[in-house]
Amino acid sequence: MTSRFDAQLGLGLVGIGRAWGAHTAPPPENEVRRLLETAFTLGVKVFDTAPAYGTSERLLGAFLRTLTREEREGVFVATKFGEHWNGDGTTRVDHSYEALMRSLDDSVEHLRDIDLLQVHKASSEALQNSDLKWALEAAQAMDIPQFGASVSDVEAGRLAIGMGFHWLQFPYNRQNNALAALLPEARAADIRLMTNRPLATGAMLADRSPEARAEATREAYAFVLEGNPDGVVLGGTTDPAHLEANLRAFNEALALGER
Repeated sequence: MTSRFDAQLGLGLVGIGRAWGAHTAPPPENEVRRLLETAFTLGVKVFDTAPAYGTSERLLGAFLRTLTREEREGVFVATKFGEHWNGDGTTRVDHSYEALMRSLDDSVEHLRDIDLLQVHKASSEALQNSDLKWALEAAQAMDIPQFGASVSDVEAGRLAIGMGFHWLQFPYNRQNNALAALLPEARAADIRLMTNRPLATGAMLADRSPEARAEATREAYAFVLEGNPDGVVLGGTTDPAHLEANLRAFNEALALGER
């Protein structure tokens, strides 16, 4: 069973390791370090990465090694297995036992300690695969404390809820609420929620003035927080100033919701 706590903004790290969305290439490593240091200083404690995010795990792991033991214990590191980086800008999905365990071994090498391991591209077929069951048992034997599933449809989400995962991750925003039915169902099962793409990968902010962007960001977070009031909302950015603005808007939306 999982405990409830106040909602918080986490940092999704796909953009630091590979081309993604509007970013044609990840930023230089010194800029990645500045982003992670800024996030930590601002109080962001949840970092979400994956092998399919290119060099993301390696770069996050390098940053984590600069933290003291006490500082590291205050950070929540989530990664995944199931989608794999090919090294040429493409990925592949493979939920076979051998592929999952190779991926997990690499993740442990990069990150050392993993707080949450999620099944990436967790389709209904993948979740019912016996290879996945064995890989999850092996991961549990490695003292990974929490497990989750990252889904993209309601059927897979409901299957994951029934399997007793600690966490469920999926996209949720005003423009894409196709998986909204999973919000109350996961919470009723005491499964923590990690929703991503709160700004629809920036689509909600296109062609707006700075003032309008700030208001739209606050409204976008307010919408997500109505459905996910005590979980993690993952924002994705590679710009420290953008992260700071997002965190300010998130906290404003959170405060408005508590009135």
